Amino acid sequence: MKICMLVLNKFTHDTRVYKEAHSLARDGHDVTVWALGDGRLPAQERMGGFTVRRRELRLARTAWRVPGMLLAEQIWALTAALVRERADVYHAHDANALLQAYLAARLTGASLVYDAHELWSGGIAHKWTARLRLAAMQRIEGALARRAQGVITVNESVAQELHRLYGVSPVVLMNCQEYVEVEKSDLLRRELHIPPDRRIAIYAGSLTAGRGLENLLAAVPYLERTVVVLMGRDRLNGKLQRLSEELGVSDRVYFHPPVPSEEVTRYVASADVGVMPTLAIKLSYYYGSGNKLFHYIMAGIPAAVSDQPEKRRIVETYDVGVVFDETDPRSIAQAINDLLGDRERYERMCRNARRAAREELNWGVEERKLLDLYRSLEAAG
Repeated sequence: MKICMLVLNKFTHDTRVYKEAHSLARDGHDVTVWALGDGRLPAQERMGGFTVRRRELRLARTAWRVPGMLLAEQIWALTAALVRERADVYHAHDANALLQAYLAARLTGASLVYDAHELWSGGIAHKWTARLRLAAMQRIEGALARRAQGVITVNESVAQELHRLYGVSPVVLMNCQEYVEVEKSDLLRRELHIPPDRRIAIYAGSLTAGRGLENLLAAVPYLERTVVVLMGRDRLNGKLQRLSEELGVSDRVYFHPPVPSEEVTRYVASADVGVMPTLAIKLSYYYGSGNKLFHYIMAGIPAAVSDQPEKRRIVETYDVGVVFDETDPRSIAQAINDLLGDRERYERMCRNARRAAREELNWGVEERKLLDLYRSLEAAG
């Protein structure tokens, strides 16, 4: 089948879209991913056995524009691009791509697949333009999700919420990593000059609002012989570096720049515990499982995570970590201290993480559900 995906970003670091497109191409489908261009990235390129095409929007280059005009251009231009593909299936990645994919499917008689990467209901926005856009996306999702021939999402909690809202029954494709064998190393210790007698708690991901990183830094004074490494792109303009100095813990907090996605697991494996202190500031955060948790498991280290439904379900089901109250720095520190302080328990969780990654929590297992969905669409004709 000819499959046309749409994602409304530049498609430079979207591992979920890449994995799905790669799996479908490897299964013999003709896959094209449409994304947004910026005049610098290639307008067309091949990767992973599929084609990537990017559409640069003219209004995006102008300093002044009427509110809503860029969105109108985006809808018109990308719908037209999708229609020209004459695909058998249009696959929308998230609610902001759903309208364009739906219109293309209706105009060409193709099937529609909706992939909800997160929950748009219960989202938050501060600017009035962003609030209007969010409200529009929620209405579009409500109107069109139930018209799709296939719905996909990231975990059971989000699937249940989508079923409650729209009556759909999504296929759950967790954001697991491709399985790799990873060896324990001193990579972070060597690069950051961390003393050998210190244990390493790592947060691997973008340094951005809502991730609970301020509370993680506030927990550092209560950690026993443990330092914190924050590895990722700084989207807070140095706020966390300044906070670590204000708290007097700058000698125990290390900042590492982001590494290529294929290198993340190797770096994580050189830490002792992975931390995920996400705040429940919106439903998608509360119900999310996140990429980081699967990186920690693939790396063979236990995780200390926020006490939220999917995160708790994964660490308890597979016995690969502990939960804490993400709003309380002392709770965060206590969970990490208890985990690292019990050697027998710690080593058991390391073994369990490696076993879970090898047998269940890897993309090789998850992709089978994606391929089955597409085979059912192909059989339905």
